[in-house]
Amino acid sequence: MMIQARRRSAALLVALAVGAVPVAAHAAGEQTAPTAAAHDAFKIVSLGDSISLGYEPGVTRAADIYGYADRLYVNALLHGRAELANYGALGLQSAGLTRLLAGAAESRKLTADELQDYSAYDPAAKAQADAVAAGAPALRDSLADADLVTLTIGGNDFAALVRDLVGKTDADATASFEKTFDEKLNNYAEQLQANLRTLHILAPQARIEVADQYSPVSKIVGDAMYAELNATIAKLSAKLDELKNSLAAEGVAVDIVHIGGAFQGKEALYTHFSPVFGVTDIHPTQAGYETFARAFAAPVWPEYTEVAPSDKAANPAPTVYIKGKLLTTKNKPQLKSNTTFLALSDIAAATGAELQWDNKTKTATFKQNGREVKLAIGAKTIVIGGVKQALNVPAYLQTVGKESKTYVPLAAITQGLDYQVVYQAKLHTAFINS
Repeated sequence: MMIQARRRSAALLVALAVGAVPVAAHAAGEQTAPTAAAHDAFKIVSLGDSISLGYEPGVTRAADIYGYADRLYVNALLHGRAELANYGALGLQSAGLTRLLAGAAESRKLTADELQDYSAYDPAAKAQADAVAAGAPALRDSLADADLVTLTIGGNDFAALVRDLVGKTDADATASFEKTFDEKLNNYAEQLQANLRTLHILAPQARIEVADQYSPVSKIVGDAMYAELNATIAKLSAKLDELKNSLAAEGVAVDIVHIGGAFQGKEALYTHFSPVFGVTDIHPTQAGYETFARAFAAPVWPEYTEVAPSDKAANPAPTVYIKGKLLTTKNKPQLKSNTTFLALSDIAAATGAELQWDNKTKTATFKQNGREVKLAIGAKTIVIGGVKQALNVPAYLQTVGKESKTYVPLAAITQGLDYQVVYQAKLHTAFINS
């Protein structure tokens, strides 16, 4: 099962705690965009335990986290504007989730101690949970506008049961499981049902998806114990299917995302758990999080796209997707002073904007949907809707083959035309949507 370790990498936890207050949109660009009219964006809210957070052992920077929620966000960006708010909390249990949702319903800031007992956790883990708990009012707002809510919860509920297995023989372990599992499962299902009812109230427009559990244990524990663990996972999964049907009768629609079966037989590939080498952390690997993302995406999109990271060393400028399509051009994107530049003709072609060129003043004008952006080669300002704004790095001429091409700052132009610009640092890729 998804049992979360209580002692974690302090460096990572500090990084997570600093940036733990959930932020709905991760727009990135070198220029400040003008105030835009409201747009329909696909809004994702991920909440629950450290699986939703995307935790992995050994990661030392929050920027290196790339979990299932981040992958869902990328797939949403391939379909249009999107926003992600992640409220995953390290060590969160079902009872803690109940209190977090109650705080959200009351629009009341909480502390980690008000969620659950964090005394046995690393102080930095508690700090991260504190930040999530304090964001309960923001969670209320995020859920009210959400299109998709994803939830992972329960691994920490079963932690004590799994810890009791340590050092026991197969026969003893099996007896222990059979004696206590049903009671814990019923308690878990009862709390989950109540939490899903609350989520339905707080997120009335959203598709709600909840993952079942997985076992990180491979056949190294012996055939009997391996079979028992997976039979337990199957039993839990069936219980959640029953819960789904029960909630449907109440008018509460929920999707159960089946992870347990996907992990079976691939535990060594999909989790970090490796007792032979002394690794007891059971969190998913990148391959495991990819499996989570595909499972969560399946009810939403007919196809899932795995976007590979761009090689930053070989290509300093990021890979660019515009309106869900990979930008391919013979005019190689350039990076200057941390600003991405594209040939102006490529931007016009990819966005469909009207492009006018004044050769006398060396000025390019982009027009689309009633918006107008002007900039001249070498100018340190850009004119958006008739208003001058400072430009960090001006447009310039560059020789491409035997031609001179005008290169312009990508974010400044697209944001001026009222596009959403999102840069995913982990992928070194920009996603631009109208």
